[in-house]
Amino acid sequence: MEFTEKALVLKVGRFRETDIWLRLFCAGRGMVTAFAFGGSRSTRRFCGCLDQLVLGTFRVGSNRRGTYKVLEEGTLLHAFPGLRSDPRKLGLVAHCLKFVEAVQIGSQGARPVFDLLLETLGTLEKSEVGAELLPLLFKAKLTFEQGLKPDLTLCVRCGRPAWDHARADYAAADRSSGQVQATPALGFSVERGGLVCTACGDKQVDLGAEPLSIGAARTLEWISASRPADWPRLSLEPEMRRQLGRVVDRFVAYHLGLRWEHGMYRKI
Repeated sequence: MEFTEKALVLKVGRFRETDIWLRLFCAGRGMVTAFAFGGSRSTRRFCGCLDQLVLGTFRVGSNRRGTYKVLEEGTLLHAFPGLRSDPRKLGLVAHCLKFVEAVQIGSQGARPVFDLLLETLGTLEKSEVGAELLPLLFKAKLTFEQGLKPDLTLCVRCGRPAWDHARADYAAADRSSGQVQATPALGFSVERGGLVCTACGDKQVDLGAEPLSIGAARTLEWISASRPADWPRLSLEPEMRRQLGRVVDRFVAYHLGLRWEHGMYRKI
C-alpha cells in the first residue's frame, strides 16, 4: 500500500554501500521504518531529506511481498538549521526524539504528538529553554496528552479541593535570622493517580507519595495546559525543579514503563 505523508526523520542508518534505512515519525501513522534503496547516491528523489532531524513529505510504498516499506521519494520542508548549529540544543532535541521513539505511538495518537514535537522543535530553534527544563516539560506534556493527565485539583484521598488544605507545616525556625524551613503539605501519589494532602489524615502524606510544594503542584497543572511556545518564560527554583523531576519520572515509569538510564529510555 502506498501513501504520501509529512514525517520527521528520527534515525538514519546505512545497511549497504548505497542503501539507507530511516525511522520516520509520520503525522498520521506514527512510527514507520522504510528503506531508501540507492538513497546515498540519489539527488533527485531524496534531495536533502535523508538526514536525522529533517521534516519532509515522503512517498512510501512496499516491496512486492509487502514485508517492508520502501521510500520512493521525499521533499524537504525544513531542516532546522537553528538547532543543527547549536550542540547544546541538539542534545535537548535528542532527548525528546528518544522519548517519542520509546513511547511507540500508534496511528491513533500520532497527530497530537507530531504537532507537539514540531512545536517543541520550533520553539527551541527560536528561543532558549533551560537544559534542565525541556526534557521535563516535553516528557510531562506528551504523557498527559496520552490520556494520562492526573487530577491536580482534588485530593484523591478525601475528595476535597487540595488547595483548601494545602499549607506549610513549619518544621524548624531560626529565630535569630527569622528564617523558617517549610515541609510540603502536598504529595503526589503515582498509585492513586493524583494529589494527596495532609489535612485528611496523618501529618505525613501517603507512604510512597512524592512531596510536592504548592508552587510545584500548580506548575504541574500549568504544564498540562501550556504549549511549547509558553515554555521559554518558565523559571523554576532548584528544589521545585527536583520535586517535579521526581514526580514526572515516577509517573512515566509507572504508566508508560519507561526509565531514563545511561542516555536512553529503557523498558521496565
